[in-house]
Amino acid sequence: MYPTQKIYKTVFMRAFLFVGAISIIGVLAFSPPRAYAQGALRIAAVVNDEMISVHDLKSRIALIAAFSGFENTAETQQRLAPQILQQLILERIRLQEAKQLGVKAKDSEINNEKSALELQTKIKPGQLLKSLEANGIDTTTLLNQFKAKIVWSKIIRRKFIRNVQISDSEVDEAIDDIKRNKGKPEYLVSEIVLPTDSTEKSTESELLAPRLVQQIIDGANFAAIARNFSQSPSAQKGGNLGWNRVGQLGAELGSAIMNLKPGKITNPVRTVDGIYILKLNKHRVSAGLDGPPLGPPTVSLLQFHLPIPSQSSPQQILQIKLDSQTFTKNIKGCNAFDKIAKTSGSALSGELGTFQMDQISTQMQALIKDLPVGKPSLASVISDSVIVLMVCNRQIPVAVKVDLVKIRRQIKNNLTTIQLSLAARRYQRDLRRAAFIEIRL
Repeated sequence: MYPTQKIYKTVFMRAFLFVGAISIIGVLAFSPPRAYAQGALRIAAVVNDEMISVHDLKSRIALIAAFSGFENTAETQQRLAPQILQQLILERIRLQEAKQLGVKAKDSEINNEKSALELQTKIKPGQLLKSLEANGIDTTTLLNQFKAKIVWSKIIRRKFIRNVQISDSEVDEAIDDIKRNKGKPEYLVSEIVLPTDSTEKSTESELLAPRLVQQIIDGANFAAIARNFSQSPSAQKGGNLGWNRVGQLGAELGSAIMNLKPGKITNPVRTVDGIYILKLNKHRVSAGLDGPPLGPPTVSLLQFHLPIPSQSSPQQILQIKLDSQTFTKNIKGCNAFDKIAKTSGSALSGELGTFQMDQISTQMQALIKDLPVGKPSLASVISDSVIVLMVCNRQIPVAVKVDLVKIRRQIKNNLTTIQLSLAARRYQRDLRRAAFIEIRL
């Protein structure tokens, strides 16, 4: 039978968790090579009537090391084993509950997870499992992770979606809040949340958090670590919280994020909800309901270039300008301009590329600001050269009309997700409390 039929005594469980954490370290870090095959068959933990083997644990650590940038050394295994075993236990509880409820992950859903991870990790499409096998990693551990994620999402929506009711007044309040905060700073934040809802978890998280921070500073992938260690629903998105204002993050987290530069992370921040590690990805000023401000126009440029020899007189420079004007004044269209630029201009003539207007010099901006597409500019002296420019394409951003219906729908979906996440945390807590969990190592 599964979690709802088996009640495990808390004191007994805590004793095994403590002793088990020490034993795990010994088995993973200090087993001699000849003993590995036998040791891998040992039981690391029992969850209800199913086992998690040492092989399962070592495979998951190897997987996390591969995607997070950790070196899979004995020291790494020693640090990560207790936390990873707890994740495997939670994963097994979710899969067991799904089996009892008849919830399954479809092959197409698993393939979607594979494709998403390949995109995130820049692995060629269809090569994810082969890449793992080539590095000696049991692919079952990743497939089980995918399945647990998929079925858990289905279970939560099936059990709780009907109970989540978001009123129009709640949506109105959210819209008013967006309007009030127009012009204020917003932060694109990612998070890793470690649990502190028991003495054992709190101790483990306090030890793990600074180690994760150091690994990220040393180059480990933040999103991969969030997916594998964070206990927040955002873990499924690599810890991405989206855009937030300081007030939305709370006093402790808001204060920490304000002091960061984009790309940097905080030290561990303890709150009543857990221990947080935050990363600031970007910051901006809120545009309210109008959306982000429009960027500058984008232009694609060709250049006709002639160098000015050193010590040239003003008359000689003027002649070079006249020559440039003569070569290009009757040219129409970018193909003809490119041809004459390459045959009559210097080696620096030809395609310059595509730029936003604020990326090019003020002098060049003046040449092309009102220049029609496909028409050559006047010749101009820039540094030690004479150039003529042609705009081949110009994209001017257009303001998108505010779709209030769409905005209300997005807000309602966000509020629904928040309510489902709270329900999922309570449900998961109850399942874990009801489960028989025994650490065997």
